[in-house]
Amino acid sequence: MPTNNGTGPYKAIGTFTSKGGEQFYGLGQHQLTQPGKLAYSGSTQLMQKNPGESSVPLLFSSGGYGILWDNPSVTTVNLAGDIVMTSEVANLVDYYFMAGPKADDVVASYRALTGAAPLFGRWALGYWQSKDHYGSQSELLEVASTYRSMQIPIDNIVQDWQYWGSNPWGSHQFSQSYPDPAGMFKTLHQTGFHTMISVWGRFASGSANYDALKSAGGFITPILGDGKTYYYDPFKAEGRSLYWQQMNTGLFSKGVDGWWLDATEPELNQPPEWGEFRNFQTAAGLGAVVYNAYPLMTTTAVHDGQRATTSDKRVFILTRSAYSGQQRNGAVTWSGDISGDWATFKRQIPAGLNFSLSGIPYWTTDIGGYFLSGLGGPGSSAYTELFERWFQFGAFCPMFRTHGTGPDRNIYSFGSGAQTVLLGVDQLRYRLLSYIYSMSWMVTHQAYTMMRALVFDFASDPMALNVPDEYMFGPAILVNPVSDAGATSRSVYLPANTNWYDFWSGATLQGGQKVMAAAPIDRIPLYVRAGSILPMGPVMQYATEKPADPIELRVYRGADGTFELYEDENDNYNYEMGAFATIPMTWSEAKRTLTIGARQGSFPGMLQRRTFRVIFVAQSHGAGAAESATADRTITYTGAAVDVAAP
Repeated sequence: MPTNNGTGPYKAIGTFTSKGGEQFYGLGQHQLTQPGKLAYSGSTQLMQKNPGESSVPLLFSSGGYGILWDNPSVTTVNLAGDIVMTSEVANLVDYYFMAGPKADDVVASYRALTGAAPLFGRWALGYWQSKDHYGSQSELLEVASTYRSMQIPIDNIVQDWQYWGSNPWGSHQFSQSYPDPAGMFKTLHQTGFHTMISVWGRFASGSANYDALKSAGGFITPILGDGKTYYYDPFKAEGRSLYWQQMNTGLFSKGVDGWWLDATEPELNQPPEWGEFRNFQTAAGLGAVVYNAYPLMTTTAVHDGQRATTSDKRVFILTRSAYSGQQRNGAVTWSGDISGDWATFKRQIPAGLNFSLSGIPYWTTDIGGYFLSGLGGPGSSAYTELFERWFQFGAFCPMFRTHGTGPDRNIYSFGSGAQTVLLGVDQLRYRLLSYIYSMSWMVTHQAYTMMRALVFDFASDPMALNVPDEYMFGPAILVNPVSDAGATSRSVYLPANTNWYDFWSGATLQGGQKVMAAAPIDRIPLYVRAGSILPMGPVMQYATEKPADPIELRVYRGADGTFELYEDENDNYNYEMGAFATIPMTWSEAKRTLTIGARQGSFPGMLQRRTFRVIFVAQSHGAGAAESATADRTITYTGAAVDVAAP
């Protein structure tokens, strides 16, 4: 229908009759319009905003189907009765049904249509330290050096904005506080660090980069933002090409490993007189027509540019907004510039779950909140408790990273008691890297989802369909963050039709019930599904410090189970040509036997012999984060299949 009495532009309206009794999820993340909710209700606006409003127009139903509304203009989804999707401007109505019956089937269909998610380097799954912002080369190197000297596992350190000093926005020039950027990155690489750097699509006059883009007609018009700077136009092929070329020359060639593409909404700050149709021009037409797709196109510029430059380093992008298809660009979305308080923390959990139900598998949050609130900072006991609990949640997100304004929030910046808690969480993350990296392969190879609302695995359990603060982290681990101040326990629903093991004690519990889980400050309640095979490697100082060997294989009996251990060269694209190896593992409950199958494939540097310490978990046996003192069997594995009988 026309948006006015003229002949166009048009609104697109789609009305779909639901089955009734359904729960609805997905649509990106909506912390402001659907705060704290997992299942949506009422009306949700799909419009990129900071913080926490990333708009991905995939609606998933607990009835076992999805609808991809293929329109990047600002859209309203109303679920009060029928499903009504209304886009403020369109040239046609375009949508797709994704058949189930499982959530994984819907996600697989979505990715078949919009693109597979490539594999990140193993380093990207380790711990990230960041702040707003390091002000000099010496400061950044000192933080990295302190982590190494204190033997706190970490892989990445982030240089946020303003490293350009008085140089113009978009110049990609370092200030005098960074006398040797290439040398800085080289030093970090030599000590096992990777580095991400902040880049904006925003340019001020006075640099060669600005001049080149202006000459090519590579800016959105009219002037946006603060009235002095332009945003480049990623809808123009030449604009995308220049944007990457400038990043490559100024930053990538010096040793940068990953990209923080900030303000990818972008921050247009449009004057009110422009009206609802977002009256700015892009190479693809009126801004209103393409509004929500800006993050997709700007991540496309960087992904495609880096892939064309080299296959030796996998693309990693962190971006504040997201749109359908963005997973194919090696992009992770974070939840925006949020506040450090308990209410905001609680909202992060369903936000991340809905984002993952939108078909995009990688999501993260600023641990501790970007802005400090009334709780104070690292010197405050109230804030320290929040940070510890948020840090525990962060360790069970696809990406594990700290970031924020104000005082340093390094692990070692908190008191000794908190440091012990944080270090324990960090070390557990590193023990789980083989599990997490294998899950990443599942994401790439099987269209899998790591961070799984309970509807993924327990759709037949009505009690599991609207639990906003529990989720599966991969096939094995049920995660139950503690998001209330002062809590030392929390209620946990254990989904039905399976049994569960308390990760910390090894005790078994029946599914289909609520339990009160102990949650002292150093413990996040974790449960492992019966039938799981959980690989746990040694603690490392960084993800590729040494081969992950020996690996402790924890077998949780009570149901049949499988797991496939994946390994490759860790950071290039040779896996796309078959340079990887998998080791299939199967637990047969009837035979009471673990079969470590024959290894499939190979890659340069692969361990020819490795050690598996097999543990059949029971009460006080194979429980907790530390390495088990005794194994039920120790296997020297050379690639041939081997059976291990349970005692």
